Amino acid sequence: MAISCYVEGLKPPIPVVQFGNACDLLLKAGMPYEDLKVTRSNTLAAYYKIDHPPLRGHDALDDALSVAYTLQHLLQSSKLMPEDFL
Repeated sequence: MAISCYVEGLKPPIPVVQFGNACDLLLKAGMPYEDLKVTRSNTLAAYYKIDHPPLRGHDALDDALSVAYTLQHLLQSSKLMPEDFL
């Protein structure tokens, strides 16, 4: 979202320092770096074998949903904690 705001010349709705990278969270949750390098956002939920509605690859909304399903799964399984997002 931060990059999209920058490209459009918009002020982000939250301070820039609060934007992060999901890759850091995935590493913190224990995803091997080698897997991280080759796993795309649209296949992330499948990587974790998460049951979810069908997703289309290379579709911005479905890619974001795949990431969201994954982060939700990692929170529910205690591989991530809410404070990891700060």
